[in-house]
Amino acid sequence: MEKISVLVPVYNAEKYIEKCIKSIINQTYKNIEIILIDDESKDDSLNIMKKMQKQDDRIKIISIKNQGVADARNKALENSTGTFVTFVDSDDTIDNDYLEVLYSNLEKYNADIAVINCKNVIEETGKVLHKDFGIKGIKEYNNVEAVKDLFYYNFLRHSPWGKLYKKKVWENIKFPLGKNYEDLAVIYKTFLNANKIIYIPKEKYNYLIREGSIVHNEIRKTDVQAIIEYCSKILEDVNKNYPELTKAAEFLLVDHELYLWYRIPDNKEYKEYLKIAKANVKKYRKNVLKDKNVSKKHKIAIILSYFGRNIYKKAIEINKKRNRK
Repeated sequence: MEKISVLVPVYNAEKYIEKCIKSIINQTYKNIEIILIDDESKDDSLNIMKKMQKQDDRIKIISIKNQGVADARNKALENSTGTFVTFVDSDDTIDNDYLEVLYSNLEKYNADIAVINCKNVIEETGKVLHKDFGIKGIKEYNNVEAVKDLFYYNFLRHSPWGKLYKKKVWENIKFPLGKNYEDLAVIYKTFLNANKIIYIPKEKYNYLIREGSIVHNEIRKTDVQAIIEYCSKILEDVNKNYPELTKAAEFLLVDHELYLWYRIPDNKEYKEYLKIAKANVKKYRKNVLKDKNVSKKHKIAIILSYFGRNIYKKAIEINKKRNRK
């Protein structure tokens, strides 16, 4: 069995980290190293990690100066010695056979990346939200097909977790520092570095949804800048190197700019970014509406954009209220 490096960035996760580490220690696949990157936590996270390290010599702790999750993930990659790598967030857990299922299928199908489904766990209530995409068997992709699926949000997602990678697909790829949504900038590149990607329709990763997570907080200026920058660079990249992905990249850009339409506050500080987001939506939305690969739900959202930002935001709010019932 090949060694798998399990990479866990940790910052102020004292409430979750022990449970996370235990889920990794208890894997049925035993040939692993567990690399915990302490991103200068201010709470008791480091002490908990040291306690866990005494229980399992496969655990390696690396402390770094706090520069965010991107730097922590980069350091974890740099220090990993496995042929394969996988990421686990410090507040999440994995089922006991998570690595075994990923590895066995990756080997069986001779793939470079194996992707598995996840279930969302609501922290406050413990309620589990399942994600059944109606796929019964393993789905196989070449690199371009996988990126297309990723951009259209079919079964593949931009998160680094929930995937087992041959480490070689990460060559010359680093997470950009200092910004959120860094996953958007890098995961598609690992797919393009792969020959084959597989999707496994089993829920083996447990993603914790908590009130303080990034996606539930008010959007920051750096987040807005990152989304605009990454989507523009992706479109530029595929136009130059993978023109068959242009339509998918245009959809990705429009969808994220519409997300900004909804999230950007109405104040002068964000006026410039709202102007950019509006311009991008107007430039590409006709192309996206003609794209047969875009879902009906997304096309309705794009059509609403023709009525202006206020109408668009009200429609999104109404839809959210319906979904909560």
